[in-house]
This record gives sequence, C-alpha cells and structure tokens, in this order.
Amino acid sequence: MAVNMVDRLEKLTHLRNEIRREIVALSSDISACFSIEDYLTAFDGLPALSPYHTVPSKAQAMIAMVEATAGAKAAEACNRLAMVELIARGVLGGFRLTPEVSALRDAALDRILAEVATPRKRFHRHGNDLFAKDFALCRGKLLPCGVEFVDMYSGVPRRLLASGGMRQLAGTLGFFARMGGFRPVFELHFDRRLVGAFDSAGYAALYLRIAGLMALNPHVRGVVSSSWWHDPQLGRISPELGFIGQYPEGAGARLFRIGENATATTDATRFAARRMELYKGGAYRPCVYTMIWARRDVLAWAQNYRGGP
Repeated sequence: MAVNMVDRLEKLTHLRNEIRREIVALSSDISACFSIEDYLTAFDGLPALSPYHTVPSKAQAMIAMVEATAGAKAAEACNRLAMVELIARGVLGGFRLTPEVSALRDAALDRILAEVATPRKRFHRHGNDLFAKDFALCRGKLLPCGVEFVDMYSGVPRRLLASGGMRQLAGTLGFFARMGGFRPVFELHFDRRLVGAFDSAGYAALYLRIAGLMALNPHVRGVVSSSWWHDPQLGRISPELGFIGQYPEGAGARLFRIGENATATTDATRFAARRMELYKGGAYRPCVYTMIWARRDVLAWAQNYRGGP
C-alpha cells in the first residue's frame, strides 16, 4: 500500500516538535553543544564506503557532550530527532528502487517512527547495533529487502584476494575481471528482528529483490555477504542452514576464506548444542567466509528461477 505522504509529513512535524520540547525540558543548555544540522552534516561527510555503523568523530563528540551535560535520555532524544530529520529528507543516494522494495522501505520507516514516538530505554544509542541499522536505514545507507538489509554502496577489499593463501588466489583475478571491478556492490547484513523470514523462501525472495534492484541500477557489480554461516564445513555440521547459500553457490557465487574471530565463534555456538559440543571437542572451528555473487550471475539466476526468458 502506498504511503500517504501528507500523513507522514504531519507525523514528522508532530514528532519533531515533541522531541524538541522534550530536549528543552531535559536541559536548556543543550543548544550550546548540539546542533542537529551540524550533527547530520558530520554523517553526510562520511565516505560512501564507510560501514553502516560508522559514527564520525565530530558526531561522537557532540552526542557525548549532550550526555555529559544533560544525561543519557537527552542524548537518545537527540538521536531520535536526527532520525526524524533524516526521514524527512528522504535520501536515497541516487539509487532507483523497485515498487516492492520501496514498499518495504516505507514500512520500515513507519516502524522506526513508531519506535521514535514511544522509545525503549537505552535503544537509541550509538553502539547498539539495532539502532545503528535503523539509523542507517534513515540515512539511505541500508535498505530493507526481506530477511537481510542491503548496504547500498559497499566494496570488496583487495586484501580479500590473498586472505585464503595462494590456493584461494588462483582464479580470483579472473572472477573479479568478470565482475568488472570491486565496487560498488550490495552488502548483506542480517538483523535478528528479521528471523521470521530466515528460511529458504525468505532467501529466494531476498535475492529476487536484489536482482530487481540490480536491473534498475546497472552500476552495481554484485552482492557480498560475510559470515560464519558461509563456511563450507557447515554442510556436514548444520545441514539445516544449507538454504542460506543454496541459491548463490549453485549459480556462480565464490567463497573466500577470511578466518576465525571471537564474534563468529560466539554467534556460531550460541543456542546451538551440536556446534558447541563439536567446538569444545576441537572438531569445529567457526570460520568467516565472504560470499561474492557477480551481477551477471545474480540476474541469470533470477531469470532462471522465475522461468522467464
């Protein structure tokens, strides 16, 4: 359903005024250390390839000063105000959206506005990854596409070429030559709030939406995802997760070994008795792999999946 823009503008204006009054009530001194225009300008100055959760040093300093002056609640109110202002801008960074993805984005922004109006304590803080994703959605850096969010402008680091040693390096340059370069690419980011779509159908829908976006944005060279769940050894350890790589790996995607890290180990073994048992016994070492799926292969897969010419 199309968003009623008049209703949204009225909601944005109401929220903006409510939050500004809230900030003034918390401290009349905040205006001396916080300017919403300067705060957002700091984010505008981030390089396009910056990770979605990057907070520029100037913005960090401003929000830290607000917290020191008026407390955590005031700092969170400033972040809520920033989200309202960002949504009012409607920034998309020059990307074209399909009607389906545009509808998902509208629904996500409506959710965010509802949560801004009735905030959870300690949610709207930098350092909280769920807030970072929502803030990036407001900035137009991330886009909701179903079971995962998509970073609209990312790249493949060249150090990836040698991350898995000489054996992995063989043939890699040819693969990237087929891609036409290392950037821009769409990068996937999972959010635990999306777990309801975490299945084979959810990933098929995700990749079809990505293919639709690529068709409208011919400068995008492919899609990238880095996670322990792209580790090839999971096929024997946790075959129930095979649906994650089912479509890309069956249609030309390449896997690049990155290595082990503490975060991946925690995520891979938490709430997974078998993986934890194998890890403790030394039979499983969670390892991060980067999956890269070239544009032409994504589009070919989507065409074949739909059964169309």
